[in-house]
Amino acid sequence: MKTNQKNSTPIIEEKTGIDRRTFMGYSAAGIIAAGLSGISSCTTKESAAPTNEVVATASNAVKKEYAKYYFPYHKKPATVLDFGLTPEQEDRAKALHASLYVFDFEPEVDWYEGLFDNFLSGGARGVGGSFTIDAVNWGKVHGYEDPADFEVTKEDWWTRGNMDDNIAFIKELEKGGKCMICLNSADLEKAAKAGKVAMMLDAQHGYFIGNQLDRLNEYYDKGLRRVQLSYNRASMLATGCMDPRDGGVTTFGKEAIARMNEIGILVDTGHCSSFTLLDAIDVSSKPIACSHAGLRSISPRNPRTHNDEGLKKLADNGGVFGVVGSPGTMGEDMPQAADVKDFIRCIDYAVNLMGEDHVGFALDQVQAPSFKEFLTSPDWPAEAVASVNVEYWPWSDIFKGMENQSGYPNLTRGMVALGYSDEKITKIMGGNHMRLVKEVIG
Repeated sequence: MKTNQKNSTPIIEEKTGIDRRTFMGYSAAGIIAAGLSGISSCTTKESAAPTNEVVATASNAVKKEYAKYYFPYHKKPATVLDFGLTPEQEDRAKALHASLYVFDFEPEVDWYEGLFDNFLSGGARGVGGSFTIDAVNWGKVHGYEDPADFEVTKEDWWTRGNMDDNIAFIKELEKGGKCMICLNSADLEKAAKAGKVAMMLDAQHGYFIGNQLDRLNEYYDKGLRRVQLSYNRASMLATGCMDPRDGGVTTFGKEAIARMNEIGILVDTGHCSSFTLLDAIDVSSKPIACSHAGLRSISPRNPRTHNDEGLKKLADNGGVFGVVGSPGTMGEDMPQAADVKDFIRCIDYAVNLMGEDHVGFALDQVQAPSFKEFLTSPDWPAEAVASVNVEYWPWSDIFKGMENQSGYPNLTRGMVALGYSDEKITKIMGGNHMRLVKEVIG
């Protein structure tokens, strides 16, 4: 495991074109601009020489200007990493990946043009993910309204209006024939057979419930199938991972969990506090998810992590943990650059801790919103951003081999290199999530 990459040199590839969406990095010292110039060419070879490099340090954050929608890797294939596989192992990995249902616990919190093409490019039997609909308004951010008339503010986050608009937005995307809203495990299989990206809808905050449990029923009827009890800060349901005092699940939160169990919504604790995870396991009559978080044993200073105690309890109660693909959770010093090999080391730790039946993965890439827009969230004030050491935006630029969802085959290849069996890889790449969906949702 890499523990200190402060002096690493990630490749930053820039695209021309500037509009209101200005992308910049953040360091603990504040937001610091460092201009880039030049255009670098696309390559999928790991050994290719960079044409534009920037040294990543705590005092040298990176500002990048991109055309609307497009980061460098939106339209480029992910880097093909060298895992030292023999030709026979490469053939095995390719055949295995073609048989998999790849399900990403939290692939992206928004949409960008080319997203579904990236999902489908790996050639898996089925592919999909759980998509957040309560964070920001996809249509407004992407210019379906005049961008000059819309700037994201704190009031634009975690609203029921966003949820309604985003459901409508996704239904319009369905008409394009590349995706399908899935309400249960049978729908996931239907999407695979149709060659479409399976989209299950989730909420990453309990704010939309307010103090009205019936809103769970209302949004279940609209397609919602997973609810995270709290985000970085507490909701009326539970404590978040960045709250100074950990109160766990509230009395109202217990009632909400009971309602979710009753109607078939998966309880999620990805951004929640340590006590919230433990409480939710105790309260829920069904297995729960911890959809996207890091491992505190690997990244002890990052609050977006869970400890071994909670994760063992999650496994003991039939739950599934999605190891998050955020570079800041892959080492003690929260490295600024990582690759799929680092990611797989984290997955391997979780498998050894929890068992192969209880581990999945979640890229949690935030490619579509700009950093400026992201920082308007009330759950991401400057101190919260500093605590997870976000010096680059988007993370995809420094996640080698997983620059976008076209990198899923690298996970399969990497686990083959690690000596995992086909059965174990099948579970981690989506089988465990499928089992949980079938058991809790139907």
